[in-house]
Amino acid sequence: MNEVQGMAFKQVQTKKVSEVIREQLEEMIREGEVKPGEKLDSVEKLAKEFNVSRSAVREALSALRAVGLITIRQGEGTFVNKYDFSNMFAPVTVERIISKQEMLELFQVRKIIEVGAASLAALYRTEEDLQEMKTALVEMEQAAGNEDLGEKADVKFHLALARATGNSILKDMMQQLSDTLGKTMYESRRIGLFSDKPTFDRLQVEHEAIFEAIENQDANKANEKMLEHLKNVENTLIAYHQDK
Repeated sequence: MNEVQGMAFKQVQTKKVSEVIREQLEEMIREGEVKPGEKLDSVEKLAKEFNVSRSAVREALSALRAVGLITIRQGEGTFVNKYDFSNMFAPVTVERIISKQEMLELFQVRKIIEVGAASLAALYRTEEDLQEMKTALVEMEQAAGNEDLGEKADVKFHLALARATGNSILKDMMQQLSDTLGKTMYESRRIGLFSDKPTFDRLQVEHEAIFEAIENQDANKANEKMLEHLKNVENTLIAYHQDK
């Protein structure tokens, strides 16, 4: 057999042990095996359970602390953080994942606020509001396959809808809610919500249906279509968890 001359091979990259541990702990928290407020096992015990060095466990815990998932208390141990919904409207400083239960609770809040907002927008929208929403829809369509741009266009549409209500308090609440949702978009990106074409196409159709109802000043239809949209996104995330 002749030798292959001059061919460059890329070195195969493998995950660090600490990254594997971080991912497994993260999954345990997301699936509720370890609940918010509960204490994780000690570094020594985790090292034995994973059959790795204590330094690898410490590195994994440091990564989880950096994204706000856990708190390490000197002399007490490591605790899973609870998503603080009382601070939902406080400035967002870090993106983090939330557990399945927290995600469901957040969607309950979205359905309460955004479904009502869609009805008000249908009643009080202006031509300028419609143009803002339409621009967001165009940007969303052009962003197919690009997760970051798709996510931004999605948020832009929902904020334009909130402004269309003419209610300044609701507008500010939606702005802060969208910032809070940015903490949870990790999960959406992880399952390809904005990159999987069939899912993305469905999202586009759902947003267009909401826009059409608002444009036609059909409050009941806008209410119905927004609820349908939020339920579909929620079910997509739930289905992913169940498949896991």
